[in-house]
Amino acid sequence: MNPKAGHSKQRRALLEHLASTDRHPTAADLVEALAAQGDPVSLSNLYRNLEILVASGLLRRLSLDGGPDRFDANLGPHYHVVCTDCHRLWDMPIREGDRFGLSLPKGFRPSSWEITVRGRCAACAKALHPYLSKEV
Repeated sequence: MNPKAGHSKQRRALLEHLASTDRHPTAADLVEALAAQGDPVSLSNLYRNLEILVASGLLRRLSLDGGPDRFDANLGPHYHVVCTDCHRLWDMPIREGDRFGLSLPKGFRPSSWEITVRGRCAACAKALHPYLSKEV
């Protein structure tokens, strides 16, 4: 871990907030949430702290489809599911041995997997096709 990673009140507030949510917030979301909980931070200071936390391995940065980066404090193994309409993002647990049918070269040992499943969530599908009565 980077020695700088734990020495800031703002960094601790940031990590605590991220650990308390499964929403995968953007930097703008984080500025707003921290201010609302009484821990205001400037956008430039937030970006600096996010860079330190990502470099230290305490946060995961998610760059999806040209939108703003999102941040995830869940460092356990999981995939992501994103709605291409509302851009909501969910964690998807990895089942033991789950490799989505991928065949890796002999002897290759992956250190991580980054799989994002894209589609339309049930709420967006229903808004698009209101006659649908059950979740897609």
